[in-house]
Amino acid sequence: MIMKNNCPHEWNQASPFVPGWARQTPPAECAPEVIPQPITPNPVFPTTATLQMCTPIEIVQTSPTTVLVTVSIPAETIFTLPTKALELKRIKKNLKITQCRFFNFSPPVPGKPQDSPKLFLGGYVRKDIQYSEATHQTAYTVAGVIKDFVVDIPYTCVIDLGRDLVIPPTLFSQQLEYEFLSSKPLPSGFSPKDTLMSGDISELNMVSNEFLNQLPTCRLVYSQINEMDDAIDRTPLIGGPFEEGTFRTVQEKMIILIQLQLTFQAAIAPIDQK
Repeated sequence: MIMKNNCPHEWNQASPFVPGWARQTPPAECAPEVIPQPITPNPVFPTTATLQMCTPIEIVQTSPTTVLVTVSIPAETIFTLPTKALELKRIKKNLKITQCRFFNFSPPVPGKPQDSPKLFLGGYVRKDIQYSEATHQTAYTVAGVIKDFVVDIPYTCVIDLGRDLVIPPTLFSQQLEYEFLSSKPLPSGFSPKDTLMSGDISELNMVSNEFLNQLPTCRLVYSQINEMDDAIDRTPLIGGPFEEGTFRTVQEKMIILIQLQLTFQAAIAPIDQK
């Protein structure tokens, strides 16, 4: 930003008379002129991702309003331990769900393709990892301490609920406009027996209908995590037994089995009642 001093010329000649109020008032400081700089566009790049589609293993209607969805989600990650590990001792896991959002399909329209309802599922697996860290070693022994490390492994998936269940349709809000007939005289050149009849463009009359749909509630019923952890940077332990080694980077593959219960406000018609 460029600052310019635009103070007016100051007279140095003494004034023959200075009133008291002027002597007691401090001179005002000259406000610097601010030259505006051209505005540079600040583009915003949205964070987008193409999510994997998951075909549910099983969808069972357990009551007129509840559905039990079972899905299997594959996940893979690489994480780094804070210190070099000699061996993984114990891994405690807890499944966390942060998003379970139901998307209903649009009403069928002749000639247009019909989508199926989806369930956006997201969360993370909290892992509490205990591992041994070597402190000193001999050619035949290794001594160490137990360390603890907690890491969150995220996962996302979109579940295709298929077309086997007739889920209550989504109600859409509407805005309908209406007009009144307006009659006005015509200017010269028209028959005096005729009038201009039309809607009044200077008015706006509208009826708004708002439907508040209710999302189904989602409850985690059961989860299972099948994992494989492999060290990918293992190096021999210097000065220790020849078969021992240390590592920090771990590659993990997981199969996450999740069972969810969706509860709708209205009854669901099974496929045999279509």
